[in-house]
Amino acid sequence: MRILVSLVAAFTLAVFSLSVGGVSALSEDPADAPSEAPADPTGEDRAFEEGEMGKIDGCEGEIYSTHEAATEAAEAKGTSFHEHQEAGTTYYMLG
Repeated sequence: MRILVSLVAAFTLAVFSLSVGGVSALSEDPADAPSEAPADPTGEDRAFEEGEMGKIDGCEGEIYSTHEAATEAAEAKGTSFHEHQEAGTTYYMLG
């Protein structure tokens, strides 16, 4: 008899645990779920931080988004810079 009572109690506990877990999973709002943007394998739509090392058109160097920032960095480092056009945006690269 004790075995039967123990089995009923265990079964009741298992059903209760599953129902509580199912309710909490259903109560989540899908809009609140974090979504990860897929990585862009083409490299388009990328933004560079000022002075960040990067590679554009096979050229690697420090990248700047404004002519003024590139001029200032080039003067500070005693070098020159050149322009790259990518997806309608002009980037300036030292070297």
